[in-house]
Amino acid sequence: MGIFLITQGVVFDDVVKIDFRFLVLILLGFYRLVSPLFITATIISVYRFSYGIDFPSIVSCISLFLIVLGILATYNIVSLEKRLFQFGLTLNVLTCFIIGVAIYTSGEFSENAAYAALLVIMISFPIGLLITVLNIDLYLIHHRVKEYKISAETDHLTGLANRRAWEMQMKKVKEHYAMCNVLIIDIDYFKQINDQYGHANGDEILKQFAELLHRETREHDIKARIGGEEFGILIPMLSQIEVIKVAERIRSGISKHEFKLLDQQTIHISVSIGIANGKSEHLREMVHLADDCLYQAKNSGRNRTHIHESVEYVQ
Repeated sequence: MGIFLITQGVVFDDVVKIDFRFLVLILLGFYRLVSPLFITATIISVYRFSYGIDFPSIVSCISLFLIVLGILATYNIVSLEKRLFQFGLTLNVLTCFIIGVAIYTSGEFSENAAYAALLVIMISFPIGLLITVLNIDLYLIHHRVKEYKISAETDHLTGLANRRAWEMQMKKVKEHYAMCNVLIIDIDYFKQINDQYGHANGDEILKQFAELLHRETREHDIKARIGGEEFGILIPMLSQIEVIKVAERIRSGISKHEFKLLDQQTIHISVSIGIANGKSEHLREMVHLADDCLYQAKNSGRNRTHIHESVEYVQ
């Protein structure tokens, strides 16, 4: 679109070329699309140089990247974060100011260049404002859809993925990783915690437990609450020895951690962990195997890790 606007531009006073390529940057900036902003500015700049490398083209390209940097600076203005119209208005004022200065500069500060700059500002400002107004509803719809998607795939108590997201992530893991590990973790005697300290304290334990899982795993490991006090972790591309170390670190860390109740009283808990390790194509079977291992860990006395040893899945 930026290139199209360049081709539709007109030469003013045989020196200044007037076009509205910067309107594309306003649109991208409104949606906070940082990478497309830089890519678009680069493509437009390269195309602009195809007309020749001269002073006006250099000023034009510099102005584009100043607009990009200015747009990025507005993202840090907290007062504009939820005020979409004011945000769009700020983008337009900033952009028109930079373009006006650029046109005036490339025209060697002549009277005609000043007139051209004023003309472009008078035309582009209402157009940019109209683009902003038309896109506010689209932006809100996009934002709400994104929030709904996050909400639908998040366990609201712990902030981890929920069962639905767990199922979806398993499909993605199969597509992107050849090997994967499944950990199924259950908090030992959690019903007794609820009975003794109340459900509010039980929820508090679950929140702190989820935070520990975050700290003890990698960012791209998939952590989910798949039941009341049952959690699952998908850990791609670790060997059996490595994943056992991870599981033992989690188990040991939880048993040593002091969990705070709402009245600041501290208690200790333990977990049992079942592990299956193998090819991602067998992921669903591995979930069932890990679940079986979890029950074996519980039946063996709890607060321990048990891994499936079948050669069909373990590599």
